[in-house]
Amino acid sequence: MKVKLCILTVIIFSFITLKPFAQNVDPKKVDVGALTNSEVGRIVAEMNKRGMSEQEALALARARGMSESQIRELKLKIADYKLKGDEKEKESTKIDEESDLLMDMTSPKANIDTTEIDKRIFGFSFFNNKNLSFEPGINSAVSPSYLIGSGDELSVDVWGASQQSYQLPVDRNGSINIPNVGMISVGGLSLGAATNKIKSKLVLIYRDLESNTPRTFASVSISEIKAIKVNVIGEVFAPGTYTLSGASTIFNALYLAGGPNTTGSFREIKLLRDGNVISKLDVYDYLINGNSAVNVSLRNGDVILVLPYINRVILEGELKRIGLFEAKDAETVDDMIKFAGGFTEDAYTHRLQLYRKTGRDMTFKDVLYSEAKTTKVNNGDSIFVGKIIQRYQNMATIKGAVYRPGDYEVTEGLQLSELIKRADGIKKDASLHRGLITRVNDDMSLRSIAFDVNEVLNGTTDILVKRDDVISISSIHDLREFRTVRIFGEVQKPQEYDFKEGMTVADLIYEAGGFLQSASDAYIEVARKLSVEEGSKVSSMLAHVIKIKVPRNLQLDPVESAFELQPFDQVFIRKLPGYTKPSIVKITGEVAYAGEYSLASTKERVSDLIKRAGGITPDAYPEGAMLTRRVRISDKQKRLRDELLQRDSTLVFTDLDFEVVGISLREALETPGSRDDVFLKDGDELSVPKNIQTVKISGEVLNPISSNYIQGKTLKSYIWDGGGFGLQAEKGKVYVVYPNGSAAGTKGFLFFRNFPKVTPGSEIIVPLKPEREGMSTQMWISLGSAMASIGLTIATIANMNR
Repeated sequence: MKVKLCILTVIIFSFITLKPFAQNVDPKKVDVGALTNSEVGRIVAEMNKRGMSEQEALALARARGMSESQIRELKLKIADYKLKGDEKEKESTKIDEESDLLMDMTSPKANIDTTEIDKRIFGFSFFNNKNLSFEPGINSAVSPSYLIGSGDELSVDVWGASQQSYQLPVDRNGSINIPNVGMISVGGLSLGAATNKIKSKLVLIYRDLESNTPRTFASVSISEIKAIKVNVIGEVFAPGTYTLSGASTIFNALYLAGGPNTTGSFREIKLLRDGNVISKLDVYDYLINGNSAVNVSLRNGDVILVLPYINRVILEGELKRIGLFEAKDAETVDDMIKFAGGFTEDAYTHRLQLYRKTGRDMTFKDVLYSEAKTTKVNNGDSIFVGKIIQRYQNMATIKGAVYRPGDYEVTEGLQLSELIKRADGIKKDASLHRGLITRVNDDMSLRSIAFDVNEVLNGTTDILVKRDDVISISSIHDLREFRTVRIFGEVQKPQEYDFKEGMTVADLIYEAGGFLQSASDAYIEVARKLSVEEGSKVSSMLAHVIKIKVPRNLQLDPVESAFELQPFDQVFIRKLPGYTKPSIVKITGEVAYAGEYSLASTKERVSDLIKRAGGITPDAYPEGAMLTRRVRISDKQKRLRDELLQRDSTLVFTDLDFEVVGISLREALETPGSRDDVFLKDGDELSVPKNIQTVKISGEVLNPISSNYIQGKTLKSYIWDGGGFGLQAEKGKVYVVYPNGSAAGTKGFLFFRNFPKVTPGSEIIVPLKPEREGMSTQMWISLGSAMASIGLTIATIANMNR
């Protein structure tokens, strides 16, 4: 072995990891012929791993001192190994092809329609489950007990000092023919017995097989398994003749036939061979106990007979398996419970309910669990296992102001004081004047028992605790409203806070994050609810209002500290009377200094802003200046709009967050303080455009365009620039929108129209006539009837005047 390891080392590893060891071995003394096939495989594998070709590896061996004869012999060994590898691959392909052929020869599983089958039958899904298959294993190892017959093929391999391989088909007479040995009868023998017989005959040509120290060895295996035919009859879904692998078992055949049908037995399945019953299969033994010994092997011509079921019993309720189970004649209720996997965790096991059919009517029987082993079951029985009731025999509950609330065991003579001790006593905030026991009476009605906690603790009185008692000891905080105080107004976090004893207004302001800059420290109000005594009398008084002053820095003050808050007080922090947030306005366009400006006073006007911005530029067009004002819509206004829209769907509200204030900047600048020189507000934006030389014509005209402005040109002339009025134009409703956002409409008197003035940058809009609905047939009939009535009335009056 050491020599063999050395040759591996010399060829592959000496130049990498085992160089010192390799140098201690003389390569010329290595016996290359002693290398086994597996060792040559290791050499080839290492060559591939190192990325070396065969020539490179042999050149390395030559460099280490191997002779040319050794290298030639090693080269032949490698070539022989590669050749055998290809043969093995071909053999594997052959086996796969033979396996596919055998699969094609075997019968397919019968197609079973399970839609109308009672799937409650225990064992039904065993043979009709997509996730569970009993298809024969074609390539699986054959058991030594397998009986050899015509159609099988044996593979005999001889190795060691002598090497030979035989593929020996079994002929119709059950014999095989080994060259130089002769005919050997193996039909009807097990694989193990046939192996011993064949080896005893091979000794004639390989005498070393029986020596004390043999150098030649032999093995016998099944290379090709015969196909067999079996008949499945009786109560199965698809009775018939099935072709299977010779290594198949009774489960393989039942699987192909779909298993026992709705009237078939899972407990009484017979295997007949040559007219004799050689085995009886109880599927439950496999399903319940996992006994694989019942799954016996089949032979050609075997008959599988499935008899009708013996006794069928329904199991329902709190069992791990429920459904229809089959029982043999001597089996009991206890056996049925075992078949069902036993009881669930919620099962009431003391008494089982047995419903029995007598052939004439039905009877009911109480089966105590102690009687389950002796109570036999009959065909048609139904066994029901109920649920335990959700009630404890010896449990009481204590809750509330104790250190360990929860459930406790009720022992004999347990007193309430002892139960409180088991709960580690009462908490410091426990209400000592009253506790309550809720007790269940014998008729399941509830009873309330009050007790004095103090008296129970000091031993003055005690109460016997019973099953299902619920003892409640409340906290003093549970017996009153949750006490809070609330702060409103100019603080960082105006909200509700927990009340604390000794809390002052300054403490509450501190918790609320302190004063805002806008807060008034000299005008603070505290609203206090009426006392119980005051509320017991009818009066107009709603609350007490107290005014107080608190230092802005919240410094401790003896006067302020003397006034403590009470539960549910409300504190109001007012805003400084003269405090306002900075108001920012913006001016853009043709002014000297465009940008944002802060209003100095509430009386600042548009003209004042223009002056602060350095006046308008020479290119400014003051007539086109537009003032927009921010619009804030409150939630109340939104709800009011929604209400109005529901009442009148014709209303339209805009979602814009600004509105246009119609002003004339030229008038404001020429006459400061006039109507157009409006007061500014926070968020206002004034835009002063450049001189505009166009007029836009849009709406119902033939060609909407922008036309050059010509002083003195009339509105109708501009409309002709757009091709004139369209067919659906509402001529009497033409209006002009000016650059400052204001608008002017057409005025009419009789047949005369007075169109509005057009200025640079304005837009002429010609609206569309509203669509009119045509008169329906019913309306024309009504109109005709009315005209006829009028005509008849006129004729009648005329005749009367003659």
